Amino acid sequence: MKTQESAISATVRRSIIYLMCAFIVSCGLPMFLYTTLIYRAELPADVVNSRLMDFRDAISFEVPVYVDIPTADDESLLACEKAAKSLIEHDYALKNTWKLLLKKAESHTINPNEHYVVVLKSGDNDDFEVSSTSKLITLISPRTDFSLMTYLLAGALVKGVFSEELGVMESIFYGIKDLDLVMPYSSTYNVLFNLFVENGKPVNWEIEKALMKIQPVFDSLQHYSNFKISTQVQYYSKLRTEPVFDELRNANIIKKNDLSTFINFGDWNLNNNDIHPSINFLIYFSESNYKKVPLEIEESTTNSFLIPQWGGVQIFNKKMPILDGSVVTISELELENVLATFASQLFDLLGVPKTPKSPSIRIDSLHRVRTLKNLKTTLDNLASLIKLTDSLNEISIPESTKTHFMESVSLYDQSLEAIKKSDFSSAIEYSSGSLTSSNKAFFEKEMVQQAYFPSEHKLAVFLPLLGPLCTITILGLIKSLKDKKSKQNEKKDVELKKDI
Repeated sequence: MKTQESAISATVRRSIIYLMCAFIVSCGLPMFLYTTLIYRAELPADVVNSRLMDFRDAISFEVPVYVDIPTADDESLLACEKAAKSLIEHDYALKNTWKLLLKKAESHTINPNEHYVVVLKSGDNDDFEVSSTSKLITLISPRTDFSLMTYLLAGALVKGVFSEELGVMESIFYGIKDLDLVMPYSSTYNVLFNLFVENGKPVNWEIEKALMKIQPVFDSLQHYSNFKISTQVQYYSKLRTEPVFDELRNANIIKKNDLSTFINFGDWNLNNNDIHPSINFLIYFSESNYKKVPLEIEESTTNSFLIPQWGGVQIFNKKMPILDGSVVTISELELENVLATFASQLFDLLGVPKTPKSPSIRIDSLHRVRTLKNLKTTLDNLASLIKLTDSLNEISIPESTKTHFMESVSLYDQSLEAIKKSDFSSAIEYSSGSLTSSNKAFFEKEMVQQAYFPSEHKLAVFLPLLGPLCTITILGLIKSLKDKKSKQNEKKDVELKKDI
């Protein structure tokens, strides 16, 4: 038997249901929308697109070269510039992107250690020489009139001094990637010098003194990146593969095929917890040193080898016999040749051009090449970010992403201004900052986390919380509306009966 609900109870029940519905609509729903709202800062896509379209036209490297030849005048210098421009456009397809700016040298103010300086030397045939220690370029010619040597100088600069730099720049514009050998660019590198000893006998090394000799190399690269140098010694560093003894050479030989497994990553402590990439230089001191048997690398003149994107290894053999019971010391003098090898390997790992011989010219070229790479990679990062945010409408774009985005664009523009002023040291620093900011914008933590939290996951989180409440409220509201409609129908039936 059905019990009749009292009028007061029905009124109270309906009031509770209506209040709950009003609360959900006025407070619950806005709070739900607010707490699940995905904030998307507006990224100015047109800023990136315009720079992408104008990239080639915006880049204009002007390399100043000072001509210290008495017969050089403005007209002949201009003719030489035009000849160089024709060679560049013909051989490298770098129209207006890279050009020479020839100036008459004032000998008392121009230093060949800091500036590109051209001088003339008498000779039987036309030729040129590049200093191995400075930026001095010597033209060799039987003539003395500079107007007759414009093509000689243009060819010497374009096809000689700067040929590798121009080739790399051309490959950058055509999207050709770096060799696998080169380390990915970073504004900071950890450079770790390791001494690995095969057995447990103590070995001293005068590394601190020796590093002072190589410090000028890092100083010359200070605008390129920041290098944090550290050292360590590790004992009981056994090789994975035993070397083969060669009776003719009276030496243990490491086969070329075994170099790929020379580094024992499982047992050797080479871990670095720093977020910045590490460049490792390893000196290996073999136990065979105590037996007067050198350890040598097959077909190697330097007894060293390079590991792509990791570092370099030098097998060290003590030339003097080791006395029984004595502590071995690798002297500063012995380390000088080793560090010279490491310096050469460092240049290879950073992608420094191999020609000409002068380190200052090669590092200058590295600055310009790396600046161009950084600027291109920056635009690629920002364009990818725009594409990502457009394709994923539910991904969050925090304000910090926009801040890094705009900072990257600002530093990009500053780098272009520095290039126009031929201030290449500042240009690479700005481009490095621009690249770093673009990486921060793309890999912003909050945005990356949101990419892995789609709407389906939100539903799975909120349904257990909101499902029961909404179900009870909706069912109660439906029942209340049905009861109300039923009473209205009953009332109409009663009125009809009265009329009859």
